[in-house]
Amino acid sequence: MSIDQQAEKNTQTLIYPVYEHNVERILDLPRVRHLFDVSVLRPHMGAKDAITWFYGRLGQPDVVIVGMGNASLIHPVRIREAAGNTGRAAAKEKCGRVHVSFQALWDANIASDQEAEAISAWVEGWKLGTYSFDKYKTKSDKLEIPILSFDGQTGLEIQEAIRQGEIHAEGTIWARDLANEPANYLRPLVLTDKVMERFAGTGVEINVYTGEELEKQGFAGVIAVGKGSAYSPAFIELRYCTDASKPLTALIGKGITFDTGGISLKKDYDISSMRMDMAGAAGVLGALDIVVKSGASANIAVLVPTAENVISGNSLLPSDVIRYANGLTVQVGNTDSEGRLILADALIHAHRIGAVEAIDMATLTYAVVGALGTKIAGILGDDELVGLCKNAGEPFGEKVWQLPLLDEYESYLDSTYADVCNISSGDGGGAISAALFLRKFVHPSLKWAHIDMNGPKDSSSASGQQAIGATGFGARMLASFVMSR
Repeated sequence: MSIDQQAEKNTQTLIYPVYEHNVERILDLPRVRHLFDVSVLRPHMGAKDAITWFYGRLGQPDVVIVGMGNASLIHPVRIREAAGNTGRAAAKEKCGRVHVSFQALWDANIASDQEAEAISAWVEGWKLGTYSFDKYKTKSDKLEIPILSFDGQTGLEIQEAIRQGEIHAEGTIWARDLANEPANYLRPLVLTDKVMERFAGTGVEINVYTGEELEKQGFAGVIAVGKGSAYSPAFIELRYCTDASKPLTALIGKGITFDTGGISLKKDYDISSMRMDMAGAAGVLGALDIVVKSGASANIAVLVPTAENVISGNSLLPSDVIRYANGLTVQVGNTDSEGRLILADALIHAHRIGAVEAIDMATLTYAVVGALGTKIAGILGDDELVGLCKNAGEPFGEKVWQLPLLDEYESYLDSTYADVCNISSGDGGGAISAALFLRKFVHPSLKWAHIDMNGPKDSSSASGQQAIGATGFGARMLASFVMSR
C-alpha cells in the first residue's frame, strides 16, 4: 500500500465514513453534493459494517459510503475494522486511487489530534485488512492494493499519523508473516536469521545462544524440548535501550516453530496450524519492530526461546526430569506441554539480566480457548500489569481478559519424585495451572503477567482488520504498553 501525496488528484474513488443516524450529512459536502439526491440515501447505509458503492458516470469518481454505526459507540477499533473491510472491497473493484474523507463524521471544529488519530487508524486497518499470505501459491490471486490519500495530509501532524499507522501495521504484518511460515521454511535458526536481518543497524543489541552456549546459560528447558529435532534450538535475546533511566521490561515469546506434541503426539487430523505455535514469539518481535521504528523512548529486552517439538530417538520422554538454572526440578508428565518448559528458561533469564517487570505471551493451552473463545486472550498475573495490557490493547482490538491465579490449584502440579510436574492432575482450569507452573520460575522481585493467546492467534476468515491466517496478535498491544512506560 502507498499513500498519494497529491491528495485528490486523479482520484477514482471517494470514500466517506458516515454515522447511521446522519447519512444525509454527505449532502453537505461540496465535493459530492451534486452527485446525490436525498431519495437515494437510506439509514441502513450508515450501519456498522455497511459499504454502499455508487458508481460514477461521465468521468465522475465512484463514491463509497462506509457505515460506522452509532456515533456514541465510535472507537478506534471501529475505524480500523471499517478500513479493513473497505480496503478489501476497493481492491476487488480494482480501484487505482482512493481518497478518504472524514468530513461526514464531524464538523470543521474537530480537533486536529482526533482527525490525525482517525487517519492513523484507517491506514493501519487498511493495510492489515488487505494483507494476504500467498507466497507459496504458483498462481497468486492477490489483488493490487489501491493508493490512498486523505484530506489535509500535507500537514506535519497528519503525515506523522500516517507514518505511525504504517509502522503499527508493518510490525503486525511481520508478526503475521513469521507465524504463517511453514515449518520447513522457518526452523529455529532460520527464525534467528530473520530476526538478525530485521534489526540489523537499528540499535538493537542481538545475542543468539545455541549449542554449548545454551548449556552455559542454563537453558535446560530449551535443550530438553529441542533435542528431538534435527534442527538445533536457540535462545534469542534482543536489547533495545534509548533511555537507561527507565526500568528494564522483558517481553517473552514462546517460539516453538512446529509442535507435533513430541512423544505425547497430537491426535488431530490436520495439525498444520501448529506452525503457529511460535505466534507468541512473533507477537513480541513485532512489538519490538514497532517500538524501534517509532523511535520511542524505551528500555526493553525481548527474549525468544525457540525449538521444534518433534519425535525421534532423542526426544524428550514423559517421566524425564529437567533441572533448571534456579534449582527447580521438573517432571515431564506430557511432552505436549512443552511451551511452559522453554518459557521457564526465559523467565529465569529475565531476572538474571535485571528486568523489573516481565510479560510472557504464548499459545500455551487449549483450555483458554474453551474458556474465552477465539477473539480474546487470557491474562494472569500482577493486577497492575494486567490492567495496563488491557488498556494498551483495546484501541487495536487486541483484547485480554483476566483469569485468576488460584493458589488452591497449585498442589495439582505436585510430583512424587521432582519439585513440580509440567501438567496438572486436577480437572479443568488448564490455563490457570499452566500460569501457576510459570509462576514458579518468576523471581519474587519481578512483576509478571502471562498472556495465553491461543484463541486469537489466527483467523479462519477475512473480516475487519483480520485476514485469513495468523493475526499478529499482541504486537500492537505490547508496543503500546512499552511506549506508555
